[in-house]
Amino acid sequence: MTIMKADQERLYLDYAATWPMRPEVWEAMGAELRHGYNPASAHAPGRMAHRSLELARGRIGELLCCARSCIYFTGGGTQSDNLAILGFVRAHEGSGPRVFVSEIEHKACLEAADRGGLEGARVSRIPVDRSGTIDLEWLRRGLEADPAAPTLISVMWANNEIGAVQAMDDLVALGHEHGALVHTDAVQAMGKVDVDLERTPVDLLSATAHKLGGPVGIGLLYRRPGVTLEPLSYGGGQERSMWPGTQNPIGATGFATALALAVGEREAEVARWTALRDHLEGRLLAEIPDARIHGGEAPLRLPNLVSVGIPGCDSGALLVSLDFEGIAASGGSACGSDSSVGSGVLDAIGVPGDAPYAAVRFSFGHETTRAHVDRAADALARVAARVVALTA
Repeated sequence: MTIMKADQERLYLDYAATWPMRPEVWEAMGAELRHGYNPASAHAPGRMAHRSLELARGRIGELLCCARSCIYFTGGGTQSDNLAILGFVRAHEGSGPRVFVSEIEHKACLEAADRGGLEGARVSRIPVDRSGTIDLEWLRRGLEADPAAPTLISVMWANNEIGAVQAMDDLVALGHEHGALVHTDAVQAMGKVDVDLERTPVDLLSATAHKLGGPVGIGLLYRRPGVTLEPLSYGGGQERSMWPGTQNPIGATGFATALALAVGEREAEVARWTALRDHLEGRLLAEIPDARIHGGEAPLRLPNLVSVGIPGCDSGALLVSLDFEGIAASGGSACGSDSSVGSGVLDAIGVPGDAPYAAVRFSFGHETTRAHVDRAADALARVAARVVALTA
């Protein structure tokens, strides 16, 4: 196995797992340290902290094209997903609520929906095609089956493992036509897709800061006015009792700063990332026998994510080999990286699970260059050939 040279720069291509905090975010959060008090306190330091929190909330609302009062801060994307799904189920307890989730949702949504099923909800999983695009006609038939039931559709805007982007405008129109609420996990979409809540009027939206170059430990839930949710925890009036507990104004400031940077740079970065993605995929398909780009056929895709599958290759050995080459990549969702269970996303798009098969996800950020993706292509082609030979 190749050992990374001492003078070789380590290359980070796992921005979909977490985006290292940007210097501008550090600076903005550092300036707020003097306001690091409890924003629920009535004294002057508390009022300063509260002002910072609400400035961040207002800034995020402007960037998402929604009222600041619709933004609720949580501890991260998983908590936001749980609040949206379980909050809906519990708010409609006894009314036979239905929850539709796609087969390729993040575990935060799938497991929250499964928990809702144990609490009386009727849970259905929306199938996807081999590109990871949901079947809207299947969903239409499902919605028509019981039009009077309280219904929530939860579909992630952009998939975290293969990069498929859903046609959210069409999904929202379909859901609203049938009286359903629509929740989307927009964790990966933020900064890569134009998320405008006036144009795409989802009812609930989840996001987190650390996928944008913001801090870990703070997320948000957008809730459209009139949508009823039951809180998941109790004991305080913070976040209008929707997510009680001491708030994090410094983290909120970091979130708002990171989102502003991502939105401001999005158009230029999407064009640059798309060129890098296409270049990398072209090299991998040309240089690795039988390689497959997961989600490559999707009509809409994330510009900064490449998921490649290599038959006959041990996934763990391949990722360890890349790490020894100084390249940080992943096999898929970081939340499932310690699991011996295969990827549900790959199962859903028809990747056979009964033979050795490696999946590698590269994801780009603002520092990624063409030289970086060329180095990744060189390394993957080299180590894949070696690992395939050892796996055989």
